[in-house]
Amino acid sequence: MDKQEVKQKVLSIKADKEKFLSPYAATEQICLRRQEYDYNFFRRGYIRDCETIINLAQYNRYGGKTQVFSLHSNNDISTRALHVGLVSRIARTIGDALNLNVGLIEAIALAHDLGHAPFGHNGEKWLDKASSEKGYRFYHHIQGARYLDNIVHANISLPVIDGVLCHNGEQLLQVYRPNDCATRSFEQLQDKLELAYSGRLKQEQLMPATVEGCLVRLCDVIAYLGKDRQDAHRLGLVNESDYCDSGIGVLNHDIIRNVTEDVICNSYGKDCIAMSDRVYSALLSAMKENYSKIYLTGSTGISKQEAGNMQTAFKQAYEFVYNDAKEGQNILNKIYYPYIYANKACVEEYKMENAAYPERVAADFIASMCDKYFISFYNKYIGELQLPIKDYFD
Repeated sequence: MDKQEVKQKVLSIKADKEKFLSPYAATEQICLRRQEYDYNFFRRGYIRDCETIINLAQYNRYGGKTQVFSLHSNNDISTRALHVGLVSRIARTIGDALNLNVGLIEAIALAHDLGHAPFGHNGEKWLDKASSEKGYRFYHHIQGARYLDNIVHANISLPVIDGVLCHNGEQLLQVYRPNDCATRSFEQLQDKLELAYSGRLKQEQLMPATVEGCLVRLCDVIAYLGKDRQDAHRLGLVNESDYCDSGIGVLNHDIIRNVTEDVICNSYGKDCIAMSDRVYSALLSAMKENYSKIYLTGSTGISKQEAGNMQTAFKQAYEFVYNDAKEGQNILNKIYYPYIYANKACVEEYKMENAAYPERVAADFIASMCDKYFISFYNKYIGELQLPIKDYFD
């Protein structure tokens, strides 16, 4: 076959595959973008988003951001990069079984934590506390959507940005179904972002507009639940034998297998992502155990004094960047703006759009940092942040 025949064959195969998707799956028809995009024959729809996302600066920085256990020098402990990969793999496995659009699933999964600050959820809390003094609230899922649509201007499709915006993995539901509050236009997206910046966006307004987005939201929980336990055990902070088996297993691989099977069996042929009563109850119990044994007990390995020092450092760093953004942008012009995006026109657009919002720029810059970069930045421009990085055998 000549080149034109190959192109037509590939396009025909892709069209046939879409015909056999679930009637509730997202199609290319809803792949809405801010600007028209001229697809080639082999990289269409959400696959274009996948390839754009993995070439973004923030995606590259996943590897330098810790998931839960910060300030540990241990290459066996999960980074944000590993977590994102796990979410993508679990969600695509389930999505393939449910005949959903795995291209959209992959794109949402790869992008869902782009808005995370350094030092995991602790960093998110510290940054929110610092920015809220300027009337600006910081949430990583809101920041992820803001990064894709308002910072890099990478023309990512609305279903992907919506999936990132609504992926909140802290609230577990038995059934995830797109509702009337779902985001179906870029105008609605911007309205929600503006509400979130001042803390006025309600939780019920954050249900994904696609079943694929609903699936990624649940898989975020499936991916971190057992893996955080595994990491805590490897660091000698919590033993795996300390957990109760509420019906889905205790170990990471058991949790993934058991919940995956249940989700497939209870979601097949439906317009939602659902779990059985038994597995939903078991997941809730397992999440509560993680909070009591890991997240809320200091079992992440950071002492109260270290956490206090970090919170102060975040406040000082935020004030420093805020003042620079407000008064002259000397530092930002050197070490932030040139590294936002390869397209300089998009960077200039970001600068103009946010000229009157130094509180947003300060949060954007700090959220873009890796753990070690934050410490280096602080030590160079603000003071001396001496934190013991715990070794493998501490």
